[in-house]
Amino acid sequence: MNYTRDELLICTLARQLRDHEVIAVGNNSPVPAAAALLAKAMHARQAETYIVGQPDWPFEGMKEFFDWMQRGGVDVFFLSGAQIDSFGNINLHVIGDYQSPKVRLPGGAGSAVVYFMCKRIFLFKTDHIAKGFPEKLDFVTSVSASEGSVKRASRLEGVFTPLGILKPTGQDGRLRLSATAPGVTPSEIQSQTGFDLGAMEDPDSIASIDPPRDEELILLRTVVCRKLMWIYPEFAKQLLQSSLTIKSPFN
Repeated sequence: MNYTRDELLICTLARQLRDHEVIAVGNNSPVPAAAALLAKAMHARQAETYIVGQPDWPFEGMKEFFDWMQRGGVDVFFLSGAQIDSFGNINLHVIGDYQSPKVRLPGGAGSAVVYFMCKRIFLFKTDHIAKGFPEKLDFVTSVSASEGSVKRASRLEGVFTPLGILKPTGQDGRLRLSATAPGVTPSEIQSQTGFDLGAMEDPDSIASIDPPRDEELILLRTVVCRKLMWIYPEFAKQLLQSSLTIKSPFN
């Protein structure tokens, strides 16, 4: 079956999720929301999913949700950023100088807490361009690692984009290219990233992401889309429409 960029990213993220995990998804995050629902439909039947905006949201406001999270209630959370640097730190505040920015962003919301308290963190971006991946952030909203004296429950699992997967490596946790999307070369990803990914040291050793399987796409376009309609109706409609008209974004 043919697939879109969004569908590839959703399927790739869904495969990372495990049965019996507690998976939470924040605001304005239709891609990870779809991934969580797909994982539950596929292989993680006993996982618990909490998606901000779902009709049966069980918390009384966001404070109760974040209090629960700070008590260690969440295994998996997804974060993004206008900028993600070479260590997986994120910027959700400003582009440019803080006092006189080119762009002022909505802010970090609960990301500073989330990055510390949830056991497994997945960073994602729905595009992959150099300005979104600078060597140094214009503003640090939240960090991927801390000194040993700082209590931290979390671990960054990687950065997932339509072009590939970046994973923290070595003692310093610097991001390196781990896998490429079907039809995408390591050099293409490096050219669209503002820091060195180590992609050209041994490009033949870099894995290729498996394309979406028929079963994944069928569940995504039926069961998952029906549930997404209650949370992200426009995204669900676009997902369905794209699946009917786009053969493959990588041809």
